[in-house]
Amino acid sequence: MFCAFLLAAVINVSPTNPRYFETADGKPWIPIGCNLCFDRLEHEGSEGHAAVRANFDRWLRAFAANGGNCIRIWAGHRWMDVMPEKPGVYDPERTKTLKGIVKLCEELDVKVKFTLESFRMCLSEEDERKKANPAGVKFNYIRAFNRRLYAPYAKDVPAFFQSDDCWKIYFGKAQYLKDVGFGDSKAVYCWELWNEINATGPISAYAPWSARALAELKRMFPNQLTVNNLGSFSDVGAYQAYDELATERGNDFMQVHRYLDLGADLDDCRGPMDVIAASAVREMLDRRPDRPAILAEVGAVEANHAAPSRFYAMDKEGTLLHDALFAAFFAGSAGCGQFWHWDHQYIDGNNLWWHFRRFANAVQGLDPVAEGFRPFYTESKRLRMYGLKGRKTAIVWCRDKRNSWVDELENDRPPECLSNERVPFRNCKLDCYLPWEDRHVTVDAPTLPPFRRSIVVRVPAENVEGVVRAH
Repeated sequence: MFCAFLLAAVINVSPTNPRYFETADGKPWIPIGCNLCFDRLEHEGSEGHAAVRANFDRWLRAFAANGGNCIRIWAGHRWMDVMPEKPGVYDPERTKTLKGIVKLCEELDVKVKFTLESFRMCLSEEDERKKANPAGVKFNYIRAFNRRLYAPYAKDVPAFFQSDDCWKIYFGKAQYLKDVGFGDSKAVYCWELWNEINATGPISAYAPWSARALAELKRMFPNQLTVNNLGSFSDVGAYQAYDELATERGNDFMQVHRYLDLGADLDDCRGPMDVIAASAVREMLDRRPDRPAILAEVGAVEANHAAPSRFYAMDKEGTLLHDALFAAFFAGSAGCGQFWHWDHQYIDGNNLWWHFRRFANAVQGLDPVAEGFRPFYTESKRLRMYGLKGRKTAIVWCRDKRNSWVDELENDRPPECLSNERVPFRNCKLDCYLPWEDRHVTVDAPTLPPFRRSIVVRVPAENVEGVVRAH
């Protein structure tokens, strides 16, 4: 009885359509995810641990109540690190915190991805001073080591990857998390090696360690997924780094991080949020069309990631969040875009949890595996149309081209109500969902009902043939 219950809770890459996920009993699973990685506020002592638990309880309940079904936790962060200072010495308060989060996720049917480590090279002293005035600054990392747990065994981050002692400490923590029950939890679906491992140094330094570590994680957690991830796909170096990620065995699905960043090298990162998200997903599918692609971190930052975006305070309706959620999935991702800045800085601070329910409503009843969805794209003068064509159903998210963060947040121009816009489908009914109004409307093709910003349209799959370009 217990084994059958546990088996049904495991998430797999679908063998039928490996761009999507399913449970072990064959049910489709669309990740509706968000980064709830840690509590960044400055708490102290036992009261701090209690405050962290209270925040996670509130965040998780709000998220799950709005259809969210997966989160990410940094097991190397200050309040979450069960082995903070000495090898083999585990902290009971931090263990209690993680166990409480996992238990609540089990109750709420929310899946957890654990990120085991997150440190990187330190900022130079000069760059630390520049943090006081970060506009336009590109920080230069040096090879100094800033992780107390490993510092006695490695002089810098590249040495960490060569150290047998550091290897034993790293996997000692992983074994401890397995032993406290996370390896058998119905909530824990994935183990992640590192946060943005390419920030530790060149590919040649971390890639051999990554390959070996993914194999070891897979051995330790055979019924859970294993992955690695990289920093924001925003500059010329990202192409080579993500090329290498696509070759890593044991990396069960492709992840990408990308932000609205006005200091980024790539034009897409300075454009509309739907273009930012969709193009990132396409980069992953271009590299590994045989694996799910997840936009695992997305958000908005000041130039060169100097700080959270100034636009967050203005974005009371959540247009940035909405676009990232929807564009990623309709560009071919296995799930929605998973937003960063979940706490007081944006999602929770602006009370935007309801956007996850709107995405859940938009995809309700879809079975991407059975449909065999493949993404397509088309445009009109006014709309960008991101679509998925399946065996029976096609579903399209249409986005107003003349409305973006520039219009709403920078120029304070509210969205227009669009009327008489058309989609290139004929001789069928358009089953329309208006996510900004949370209502369904059925109309005759090809004319859409009036809407603001975006609309989701379902049609029979045969009505798509010959009118759009697959990608």
